[in-house]
Order: sequence, then structure tokens, then C-alpha cells
Amino acid sequence: MRKRQRKNVSIAHLRIQTAKPVLSHAPLAVFLACTFSFAAIQNVSATTLPDGFAEKLYGSGLTNPTSMAFAPDPCPSSGTPVHRLFVCEQAGTVRVFRNGVLQAKPFLSVKTETCDERGLSGIVFDPNFATNHYVYVYYTIFASSDSSLPTHNRLSRFTADPANPDVALAGSETPIMEMDTLNPNACIHNGGALHFGPDGRLYIAVGNNGVGAHSQDYGTVLGKILRINPVPENPDGTNPDSTFPTDNPFYQTTTGKNRAIYILGLRNPFTFNFQPGTGRMFIDDVGEAICERIFEGVKGGNCGWPVFECPANPPIPGLINPIFAYQHNPGFTVHGCAITGGAFYNPAPRCSGDPPSGFPSSYIGQYFFLDLCAGWIYTLDPNQIDVTSTFQFPCPLCHKISLFAQGIHGSGSGDEGATYLTVGPDADLYYISRVDGTVYQIRYPASLAPTIGTQPTNQLVGQGSPATFTVAASGVAPLSYQWQRGTTNIVGANSPTYTLSNPQVATDNGATFRCVVTNAFGTATSQSATLTVISQQPPTPTITTPAPNTYFKAGDVISFAGSATDPQSGTIPATGLTWTILLEVHALSDPNHFSQPFFGPTSGIANGTVTIPTSGRTDPDIWGRIFLTAKDSFGLSQTTFRDIFLQHSQLSVTTSPAVFLATNVPLKIRLDGLPKNVPYPFWSVVNLTRNIGVDTPQVLNGLTYDFYSWSDGGARFHNISAPPTSTSYVANFWKRPGFGTISANPNPVQLAAGSTTGVTNVFWSSAQTVAVEVHRDSPSGLLFARTAAGSFSLPTGNWVQEGTKLFLQDVSGGQPLTSTFTLDSVTLHVTSAPTGSITDDPNPLITDWRGLGATILSWTSYGTSSVEIHINAPNGNKLIGSGPGSFSVSTGHWAAPGMTFYLQNTSNGLPLTAANTIAKVTMIGGKISISPNPIIVTDGSGLGVATITSTAYGTTAVQVRVDSPSGNLLYSFSSGTFSGTTGKWVQNGQKFYLQDVSDGKPLTSANTLAVTAANVQP
Repeated sequence: MRKRQRKNVSIAHLRIQTAKPVLSHAPLAVFLACTFSFAAIQNVSATTLPDGFAEKLYGSGLTNPTSMAFAPDPCPSSGTPVHRLFVCEQAGTVRVFRNGVLQAKPFLSVKTETCDERGLSGIVFDPNFATNHYVYVYYTIFASSDSSLPTHNRLSRFTADPANPDVALAGSETPIMEMDTLNPNACIHNGGALHFGPDGRLYIAVGNNGVGAHSQDYGTVLGKILRINPVPENPDGTNPDSTFPTDNPFYQTTTGKNRAIYILGLRNPFTFNFQPGTGRMFIDDVGEAICERIFEGVKGGNCGWPVFECPANPPIPGLINPIFAYQHNPGFTVHGCAITGGAFYNPAPRCSGDPPSGFPSSYIGQYFFLDLCAGWIYTLDPNQIDVTSTFQFPCPLCHKISLFAQGIHGSGSGDEGATYLTVGPDADLYYISRVDGTVYQIRYPASLAPTIGTQPTNQLVGQGSPATFTVAASGVAPLSYQWQRGTTNIVGANSPTYTLSNPQVATDNGATFRCVVTNAFGTATSQSATLTVISQQPPTPTITTPAPNTYFKAGDVISFAGSATDPQSGTIPATGLTWTILLEVHALSDPNHFSQPFFGPTSGIANGTVTIPTSGRTDPDIWGRIFLTAKDSFGLSQTTFRDIFLQHSQLSVTTSPAVFLATNVPLKIRLDGLPKNVPYPFWSVVNLTRNIGVDTPQVLNGLTYDFYSWSDGGARFHNISAPPTSTSYVANFWKRPGFGTISANPNPVQLAAGSTTGVTNVFWSSAQTVAVEVHRDSPSGLLFARTAAGSFSLPTGNWVQEGTKLFLQDVSGGQPLTSTFTLDSVTLHVTSAPTGSITDDPNPLITDWRGLGATILSWTSYGTSSVEIHINAPNGNKLIGSGPGSFSVSTGHWAAPGMTFYLQNTSNGLPLTAANTIAKVTMIGGKISISPNPIIVTDGSGLGVATITSTAYGTTAVQVRVDSPSGNLLYSFSSGTFSGTTGKWVQNGQKFYLQDVSDGKPLTSANTLAVTAANVQP
């Protein structure tokens, strides 16, 4: 479930040193459970639901639950139905609840690895469960438990015992599919959700194991949604062809288990769901630094990871945008940390013996989803999604969401919280709280008496020390509380908590306390808790280190030490001391304040050290609270605490040139992955690792700016260790040079008898400019025209003579009329002989995925009676004919780079030969490829050797550059096809650019003919 490699503060990564041997670390859920039981530190808030809804604790007693599914049991002919909920525990057991009662014996147990997100994480029942009794689970096989296979995830089938369906038949495990080997150094992005689709096929969500390249790789099932026939594998562990439906989108282009790929481009699809009736699939894909995403699953779809995380605007051809996304940034109304549950509310008909239930009709068909740590459940209306609209973030047009629940159990508590959602056969909504190992049930109408979720517990106190009792209840608001001593009401005790401030041995020892909770529909009475009062007094703990008002930096080692004195027995030994350290985010007075476990609870030590992490949460208002609890031999305890604070410095990020600073739009400076306006000042904990970066190129007022350096010399995206003094980081950009072309048609100009001057049409276009001018005879000569960027044409006067030259000048920002800013020039000629010219626009051609496009041909001829345009040869296929003069025509969508158009003089029946070719034009273009691709590297270097083959059309000079249009030169040629072999330095993802440098064209993306990327695999 953890969504990334410890992006937040990680308990598991704290380095702890004590006077005792190194302490082992319990799972994070255990830390959270301990925290909640530590009443002086953390309180549990009640869930807020719409009017008429109520929540109750359905079942408890679980350890690290991950997913769940109700058995599709038939309704009984009479009496109360028995609903069985099967819940997976991460360590490898499936537990069964019968109407909320946890059965003592697990349904099954498998040996699994539980590193981070690995373990037992998926369960689904066969559609024909009533007759075949099949149950499918997804879990991680630990290499040491199966010497023949490396660590990987397995899909297995078990058979429930028909005589005792709460237990699987011994020895019934049948492996269905072995997934790909997992990286031993990455235990994240496991996936594991399972569902049968409306087509009867089994769909499997598989995470990418923390490797982004897996998500786009057709050679692995990692980072995908798979679709299979649940056919048992062959005895040798491979899958028969019958496992994979032949109508899977990539069945013909892949082999083996990769034929199961149905949807790709996913990071960690922790859950997904099919809508009953419509069959629509929604996928909950856990994001990384910025966004959580819900995708609509479509056959053969590509969800874009790692190309994009948040919705791409504009959408990227071939990739699917999410139908909804929400931010990690708490500045947004909807924010969280990881999407871990989703379910359509389309309940099946209830059994006749079920109590009246069912959400109001407005919820039918809604998609409910929850977040791991945000504490909410939202609904999304699947019928108000417009995926064709331009996607803005957050997207105001493509979705309708509504807040359904706040303060749900297990969330808002750090890195492990609420997971999974399912709709029960009773039409109620269920979710898992990993924090306390429980399942909660949300029902409507809440017409029953209130239910008690948390019972008051027995208390032991010393005489005169306060005793506090707490109850948690759910039901239709308002709820009223009345505490009783024995069975007698306590005056004024009308809240969920009651404190007896000064208990005495003589009058209060052995007293019992309970709470009666009432609403308009009934009453619930809690269990009675017994108060034990003894004459002894609790010990007094004292924290001696660190001193009050101590400040630390990230990476510093904090020493803690303390002792305790007991009024009865003197000094409390170390065995009676317990330490707990919480990370506090925001001030206690801030409504968004929350705590995260940082260390402990750890008993048996009087001192120790912890190291402040150098990575993790970036909130500036983080601080720590160290608790020391002392417990004496009588069982009395008392707690004290000391706050510690972190040193901060103010940093900033900005850009150069200053033209960026004049804009009112958010620029794509990124701090810790989030876009920020510049200049952007921010506070940071000293020595904390922060990430700064920029997107490039960036377009401003029609001009393109390219990043070239940071002021600190770091890469475009790089980590900084926050310095102790104020520091500004500047991202330096340069404006991409303007480029343009200028031509004339006709050229040469046809002269009348006896004339020395003529008229022609001038055509020019430019980009990366604000303004251009056309001048005669020199860059600063007589002005002919002034325009903005774009394409324009204008006829000359009768002043064109042999050798007249026109200059296209970039005058953006007042640039001077010098040759430095000449974008292009054309020399005009005159003639009295038959002549003509032909041009095409655009050239280079803008092509589709097949390499085809359309262009506009313009031609002029003089001294002729008829001309024709032929394709690829003087006598090739005829496109069109005309008389003398100027004409234009658009081709169909069939033009291709390298295609040549010949303007042929056919006056008086002249033959279609090269001798009668007046002019010709070739479509500029090219292609580039890598062989082999993928490059398989077995020496562990990650570097390979490849042959780069390039083909160029309509050029006189081309180059192959590495990493960027202006990167290192690999080789040069003129046109045609050329191949060259690299050294052993090719890396995965490295790009090669085919650049047109004809006539001195600059090495910019505007002159890139083709790009290819290397795929290097170990």
C-alpha cells in the first residue's frame, strides 16, 4: 500500500541506537495501533456522514488487513441470512467473518514475504463458486520458501471445503500464474487487486515494482492490468496458451505470459472495480509526488506512467488521461496521499431476511473512493465525465464529485490507514482500517439504536490521580451521552469522555462506570469498566535530555535520557520506562494538525538516540514531542513530555531572464515536484533534502525558452540539502533563436520583350519571433514589409531585376538590422526564356503515425503554353496540369518525406523527360532507428552498443546528434541512408536526433527530422 519509496518520514528508516542491542521494527500499522492506545497522545475522532447514515464497527481482531470480498452465498429460504466476509491479512492468512463474528480458524494460510507492500493482497470468488467452490488469491512468494523460483507474485486457486466452507480443503492450492521476478531492493508497488469482469475473464492488477520503465514495457507484466482465463499452469510452471484470451489487445504481438496484458502504463493500481450492469472499469492508480488518479479502463489503453503523473494538458496522443485526479498539496480542497479503495454502488438484491437497508437512490451508480491517510470518502458520478474536453487540473468539466464521509477510522494518521471499499450483500458499504485491524460498516437508514464502537476500559490509579473513561459510538445524530456510576446517572457527565478528578480508596475503589448513548431511534449501553484505586502514588518521570527549547537540523542525532522516582520504591529501573516520539505536523492549534509515529513505544531503556531524517515531509512547521512513561510495580504510570524543534532557513527559487517575472501565469518551476510561481520563497528544515527542477522548453508570449543551467550547477532536476542561511536558486533560460524562410514565385521572373525588370510574389514565414521585416538588397536596406510571426505573402512592384536580394530580418525586441539577425534570404533572377518554379508548404511535411501528410503545391510558369506536375519522376504519375501563370493545389493525405514533384513543360507536346523539367521540389524528411532495440546487457554495466541507421530526404547535409538536437555529434551525411555504430556507452532511454543542417540550419528542435530512443535492458 505504501505508495512510494518513503517519500514521507519513514519509521522503518530511522537509525536507532540504545544501550541495549539494536531494536527491531514492528510494521508501521503496529506503531499506529500503539499510538492510538496511548490516550494521552492521540485521540480518535468520529466519522462524519450525511444525515440518515450511521457507521458501526463490523468486525475486529485482524492484523494488517489488506483486501476483502464477500462470499457469493445464496439467500436462505427462510430466517436470517449469514453473510461471510473474507479478509486478507498481509502475513498470508485469509480470515472469515460470519455476520461480523471473526472465526477462530483461518480459511487458508500461505507462506509469503511481507517486506513493505508485499504479502497477501488480493482475493476474489469464482463466478460459479456455488458449484465449484473456487477462491483465488494473489500473494508474494518468498524465494527462500521455494528454491526453484525467485521472489515474485503468484495467483493461486484454492477450493473451499463443501462440508465446512469457512476452511479451504487441505492441499487444494493450484497455481494459476506466476508473475515476473521482483527486484530484491524494491518491495513497493505490488498491486494485487482481483476481479472477474462481466465477460467471465479474471482481471489482475500488477504494480510496476518501483521501476517506471516496466509500465511501458510489453516484455513484462509489471505495471499492467492483466486479463486471463483462470486455467491452471503447466506442471513446469509455465502457462498454457489457453490461459490467455486470443482477443487480448496484444496477444498477437507478445509471447508467453505477456499475452495477458490488457492495459499498460500504470504505476501501482492498488484497486479497481467493474460497475455491475454497465461493465465499466475504474482503476485507482497510486501516484508519486503530486497526483492520485482514477482511470477508466479500456482495452489496449495506455495510462501514461511514467510519461505523466497528473493529467496531461493538452492530452498526449496515444495515452489516456485520468477521469479524475486529486492533489497531495493540502492547498487543494481535495487532497490526500494515496488512493487505496474504490467501489461502484450498484448493490445486488438483498435477501428477504436482511434488515431494511440501501442507500438513497441518488447514490445508485456512484463510484465511492477513499484515500489511505486523508480521512475521507468521496463519490464520483460516472455519468458526468467528459473525457473529450481539454483537461485542466483540477478538471472542472470532466467530473462531478461529492464529499460523503470525513474522519473515517484509520486515516489521517500517517502512512498506513484506510484501505479497500466494497458493497456488501446487505447493500451497506464496508472499508478496512489497517490501524486497528478492523472492518467498518456504513449503512442507511440508520434507524437502529446507536451502537458502541469503543468500550470504556478498566482503570488503575493512585489515590487522588484522575481516572478517565472514554466511549465511541455511532448512529444518527444527534447522539446524547449519559455516564453512570453503577446504574446511577452522574450529573453533568454528558460527553463521550468522563473524568473522575479525585478518586479515593475508601469511596471509589471497585466502582464501575458505563455510558448510555441515545438518539431518536433508541439506546445503547456500554460495557461497565471497573475503577481500581490504591493508596500508592504513581511515579514521577523526568526527561533530562534534550534540554527544553532544543533545536535540531535534519541529519542530527538526538540523544534522549530520563529517569523516574516512585514515592513508594524510589528510583524506577529502566525496565519500567517507555519512550515514544511523535512527529507533529502543524501547530496544535491548527485544525489540520496531525501526528506521525517517529520512534517507539520502546520499553526497557533509560536513554538512546534517534537520527532526524534528511528526507521525508517538507512541511516547514514540523516539530517533535518526546514522551516518557514510567510504570511502577503496582501498575501505576504517569507520562511527561518534552518538545523539540527543527531549525529552518528561508530559501527561494526564481528564473532568469527577468521576462519570466513579468508574467501572471504559474511557471513550471517545480519544488518537490509541485509547480510554483516565481519568485517563490519558502521555508525549509535545515539540511533537509529538497528537489528543485524546471520543465523545458517553456513558451511565453509565443517565444520558446530553453533551460540551460541552475545557479548552483545542478542538473535540471536535482536535490539540494537546505543550507542554514537564506539562499536563492536561479534557473537560467535562453530564448530559442528565431527561424524563418523566404522565397519568391516565380523565380526567375519572366520579362516582357525589351524589359529589364519584372514582378513576382514573395512568400515568408517565421517562428520564435515577435516581429520580422523584409528588406531589399541588404539587412538594413529599403523596407519591403513588416509582419508578426506566421506565414505571409506580398507581390513586388515592377522593380525586380537580375540579382535583387531580399532579407528576412528578426526584429523582435528591437533587434538591429544586421546579418546576425537575418533568418533567411533569397536572390531573385530574371529571364526571357521559358521558365517556372514550384514550392510546397509545409516542408518539412507534417506526418501522421504512418509517415503520411498533405501539402500545398504552388507553381508558376512563363513562356509556356501548358505545364504538368508529375510525381517522383518527369514521367511519373500525373498530379495536375495548367496553362502559364501562377496556380496552387493541395495534395491528398498521401504525401511522404522524400517524394519529389516535377514541373514539366508540355508545350506543343514536349515529351516527359528531364530535358523539359522546368523545376522540381522534394519533400524534406527522414527516419532513424536503433538496432538491436532493446539492447540486452548482461555485464551489469547498464551500457550497450548499437547501430544507428538514418535516412534523409530532400537534404544536402544531415547530422545525428546524441541526447539533444545540439548534443554530441555521432556522424554526418548528405542524404539517402547511412549507418554508424556507437561505442559501449548507450544508456536506457538515451535519445538520438536526426538533424537537417542543410544551408547552415541551426541545431534546434525545429530542424529535427526524426528521434529514436534506446531501450537498454539487463
